[in-house]
Amino acid sequence: MIAVPIRYRRARKGQFAQKLQHAIPSIVVLGDGIDHLSHEPHGLDLWVGVAEVGVSLLVIASVIRGFRELRKQMSTPEHEVHPHHGVDAIDICLGAMLSVEAYAKYHATAHIPRPTILLAMTMFTIGILHGRLADWGDGRRQLRVGAEGISVPGKFFSRMTLAWSEVASIDTDDRRALITAIDGRMRHIDLSDVLQPKAVRDALIAANTFLDDARHAARASIESTATDA
Repeated sequence: MIAVPIRYRRARKGQFAQKLQHAIPSIVVLGDGIDHLSHEPHGLDLWVGVAEVGVSLLVIASVIRGFRELRKQMSTPEHEVHPHHGVDAIDICLGAMLSVEAYAKYHATAHIPRPTILLAMTMFTIGILHGRLADWGDGRRQLRVGAEGISVPGKFFSRMTLAWSEVASIDTDDRRALITAIDGRMRHIDLSDVLQPKAVRDALIAANTFLDDARHAARASIESTATDA
């Protein structure tokens, strides 16, 4: 069985853009922290201001690091691509920032900001489980080729799974691949955008070999049946 995850550059960029949107409030938190410290606070107020400045700078630093990693991944040769599947520093730093903000709101108003606490817990969970979630996503997005047939991922984790007898054609060019079923269903793979185009092409070459072998076997079986009759 050949299994190749279909990872698109535009999807990675979109995921990072979403994290960037979540990180924008760090600028506001940094301003709040500087404002608190500018009033010569004492005791707990001082530590709240220091914490706000510290976590907001951590978020900004993690975003800058994430941007550099993304840019490096986009320009790295295919055989050197090694996706990061550990914890996600941006989500964890966002969780820390939200935790500080939740306490700052409680300290100022004596009311527990439950939505902020819930969001902080969510970000911590997503950040810590990032590796497992990424592995699960890669498994769902795999192009699978084997002796029994081909299985091609689609949008929203949909999948088209075909036995070789159900495959009409597998066509590839410089920019895309098209897998067509005999009932008219189709799946496109944008080879110009995938992170591992050579691995995907090699899998599709193997798929065409399996398809040709299956067709030859089917013809041989029909000819053998006709001869026996």
